[in-house]
Amino acid sequence: MKAASVYPPGALNVNGFSFFNAVSFQIVLGPPVILFAKSLGASSFVLGTIAALTPLLNILQLLAARFLHRAGYRRFVLAGWGARTFFVFCIAVLPLWPGLSVTARLGLLLAALFGFNFLRGFSAGAWLPWLTALVPEQVRGRFLSRDNAFMHVGCLTALLLSAWVMTGTVEAGEYAAVFGIGLLSALVSLWFVRRIPEAESPEERKQSGIPVPWGAMLRYPPFARLLWFTTVYMTLIGSLGVFTVEYLVVRGRFAESTILLLSGLSFVGALAGLAITAPRLDATGSKPWLRHGISMMAGVIAGWFLLAAGLLPGWPVLVGMLNFLGGLGGAVFGVANTRIVMGSVPAMGRNHFFAVFTVVSGLGLGGAPMVWGAMLDALGTLDVVAGPFAIDRYTVYFAALVVLAWLNLRLVSGLHEGAPVVTLPPTAVDARPAVPVE
Repeated sequence: MKAASVYPPGALNVNGFSFFNAVSFQIVLGPPVILFAKSLGASSFVLGTIAALTPLLNILQLLAARFLHRAGYRRFVLAGWGARTFFVFCIAVLPLWPGLSVTARLGLLLAALFGFNFLRGFSAGAWLPWLTALVPEQVRGRFLSRDNAFMHVGCLTALLLSAWVMTGTVEAGEYAAVFGIGLLSALVSLWFVRRIPEAESPEERKQSGIPVPWGAMLRYPPFARLLWFTTVYMTLIGSLGVFTVEYLVVRGRFAESTILLLSGLSFVGALAGLAITAPRLDATGSKPWLRHGISMMAGVIAGWFLLAAGLLPGWPVLVGMLNFLGGLGGAVFGVANTRIVMGSVPAMGRNHFFAVFTVVSGLGLGGAPMVWGAMLDALGTLDVVAGPFAIDRYTVYFAALVVLAWLNLRLVSGLHEGAPVVTLPPTAVDARPAVPVE
């Protein structure tokens, strides 16, 4: 039987949502909004805060997990994604709002981004349980590769459109037009969500929503090791997209449209990575691909270090190559990691397992840009030249990430893929569901 024949009903609508949602969030949370904030005088710490809002507000998924089995996955996602569109509208009109100072404009941008990510963080708790229930285990690797391809094509489309609109001197109108594209894409994505079927009966959702004690989840070795491993990786890559853009603005003196086009190459690389993993991931398992992805990211970060140190020339073609390889490595890691997570979480209490996983790993993804941003600001005056070698705040930053990548690679061997699970029904004496055992 071909894999496509066992794809669940509504799979193409999942892909359509992933595409248009990616166009929207790549504009609202990606390089276009970073460049807009930088044009308003944002510091490295403020840029890091913008990048941190999405993962840090994932903590709301812990609260959302208590209600998913009552509301249903589709209703939950629709409510959150629909409400957050209001804040996309606010961002779209902000560049043209008359009478605002630069400081006020930056403050309102941060407020709108907070509101957007607040609603997104709460409603996103339904997405991974929904997909896990919707997609059969035997085709998850192929399905996730295909869905990620739609997402990366959406991200690439967003950056190409943004680069086209922002060619030449960028004024407020160009920023508003780009954010308007993000607003339109957000509205279209809601149409696709409405067409995705519910994947579980109320009884199955009730089982997924059974609360599991946090301590029991964190003491389960396969889950704990996967949690720690993913948190280290998120700390590694959480700030990379922000501060490579800042580096190209501050040190490289690249034009906005050039930065957007070069950033788009990361999604071309991601598509190449997904084409490689799609036919192989289900057969080989996730761990080999996790090693490949991390190793490639380590090499890419080392390349940025050599670039910042002055040992490599700051040619656009070289920056584009680093972005391409970074996208390839990141996509390989991302789809393999999602697959191993979906296969390691038991059906009983699944909503809570996913919520804890997303929140804890999100702390690394969200804390990293703020911590690194504060460090970059603190090292702002560092500038030491020793022959051809330059040491400044960016070389220190990239060197630290290389060390973190080496640590992350060593953690792969401790992961347990496809751990067997035991689920026992609650009793009158102990109403807590059993957790998996090795």
